[in-house]
Amino acid sequence: MPNPNSLNIIVIDDDREILDSFKAIFENTGFQLSVADSGKSAIEQFSRQHFHIAFIDLYMPDMDGLDTMIRLKEINSELIAVMISGFRNEDMLERALKAGAYDYLYKPLDVQDIFGITLKLARQLGIQNDLEFLFG
Repeated sequence: MPNPNSLNIIVIDDDREILDSFKAIFENTGFQLSVADSGKSAIEQFSRQHFHIAFIDLYMPDMDGLDTMIRLKEINSELIAVMISGFRNEDMLERALKAGAYDYLYKPLDVQDIFGITLKLARQLGIQNDLEFLFG
């Protein structure tokens, strides 16, 4: 059973720099962060762990972000998915939103945007942490 005071986040992106950036951003925040470098790896992690939020890259080689999100939502229908992309493909983003994505962010990612959306979702889920004091 997940800790009700801990937000569990997964970042799914084939770009190691993006994964490392998220690790640095969420270090010492009280949130639990996991990373996956592919949709397949994320699906394996979902079989072992509960996640509240997934930041998912739209374009990955083994399985695109849209297919990844759909598969993950089959495992956990309450998952909140935020799509991330370095390409402004409005059609793909619209398809992701229609399939259940909560929102999307464009690369290069802005730390304030990441914190802002994460805090908003943490509040909606009733989870408080140190970010409230820093950015609340």
